[in-house]
Amino acid sequence: MSKHSMDHRATAPDRTVERVDLFANIALGIDFLLPLVAALNGKGDAYQAGRFLGASGLGVLIALVILKGLLKTHPPIRMAGAKLAIGVVLIVWGVRQISGMERDLQAIREAGRHMVATMSGKDDAGAAPAPAASEEVRKVVAVMNGANALLKRQTAQSEAFNQEFEKLDMSGALTPAGLTSYAAIDASRAKLVRFGELIDERNRLIPAALSEGQTYLRNADVPEKYRAPALARTEKIGQQTLDMNAELCAAQKDFIKHMSAMLDFCETQLGKTEIHRGELMFAGERELPTYRTLLEAIDRTATREEEILAKFAAHTQKMKDDAAKALKPY
Repeated sequence: MSKHSMDHRATAPDRTVERVDLFANIALGIDFLLPLVAALNGKGDAYQAGRFLGASGLGVLIALVILKGLLKTHPPIRMAGAKLAIGVVLIVWGVRQISGMERDLQAIREAGRHMVATMSGKDDAGAAPAPAASEEVRKVVAVMNGANALLKRQTAQSEAFNQEFEKLDMSGALTPAGLTSYAAIDASRAKLVRFGELIDERNRLIPAALSEGQTYLRNADVPEKYRAPALARTEKIGQQTLDMNAELCAAQKDFIKHMSAMLDFCETQLGKTEIHRGELMFAGERELPTYRTLLEAIDRTATREEEILAKFAAHTQKMKDDAAKALKPY
């Protein structure tokens, strides 16, 4: 037998082992890349990809250690073939995992879209998404849907309450006609009383709504990694809302105080004031400083109220924008 024939028989099996081992390594490499590719293509996120990668990596290491122990006395081709089989199985498993990740993200995306729509005052029913693949995400979606139902109810309550404020038209209270008759002054006083009642009612409603939302999150059946950041954001936003509401209430209470003083003053002047060419005229010059002082105080508090309302509106818009931004990756 020639030396060339012996070398050929010796190297052929080695090359086969090398090829099988190469394919096995490629398969394992694909398995590691699958979660990253899925995340980059919007079919998963970094957290899921990292968890997926860690699970598959640990599984591969354990399987290889076991195989080395079991097949150490067998030909190398057996080890290479077993490694290739593991790689193929993990690819199939990985594809199934990616499909589940995509379903999970779609379920979260739909639940988040409904919440953003509610915050924006829209009724977005949308198509019913497929249920999430994982139990954990099913819990998250259920909590998001429950929070959305709570938000819808509170939004409807807030809109109905705001309509009560809008019914109080105080535009005629400071007109000459509004300050020169008992009937007009009494009507303005009644509106101020109602205004004060609504302020007190808002002081009860806002803390109650915030407390209800925070209690819902504290008792929600979700892992702490989801609950803790959501609760921290809610508490921060809640405190900002309470602070702004306190500012607004103070300004509006001052408005009631100064407006009441104006009505009291003008009531003492009834019979001595008149309307001349559409303007309020007092009997003498001594009354003008008091009138002007009260009017300036009312104007200051009204301006302050408008500024706080504008800040409140910006705060509300920021909440909506932040919610939309937080859900944008989905």
